[in-house]
Amino acid sequence: MGVKELCGRGWLVVEPPEPEDADSVVARHAGEPIKAGLLTERVVDEEDELQFRYRTGRYNLDVKIDFLVGRGQIKVEEADGYI
Repeated sequence: MGVKELCGRGWLVVEPPEPEDADSVVARHAGEPIKAGLLTERVVDEEDELQFRYRTGRYNLDVKIDFLVGRGQIKVEEADGYI
């Protein structure tokens, strides 16, 4: 499942990449690798939470890691400027 299919579904719980995954894989959803493009922003960079935003084609891909609950999440939205 690619970012297009995940777009607009809100925050989704994900698993970490597998050791054999390419460097571009930032997470796995339902066992499928999720690839990110260019890192555009560090939204949150704190001891207990990280959140990064990537641009992947026409989509913004947010990856959030909450260390307190031990959970990763992603959210995909269409980037500004696309119809």
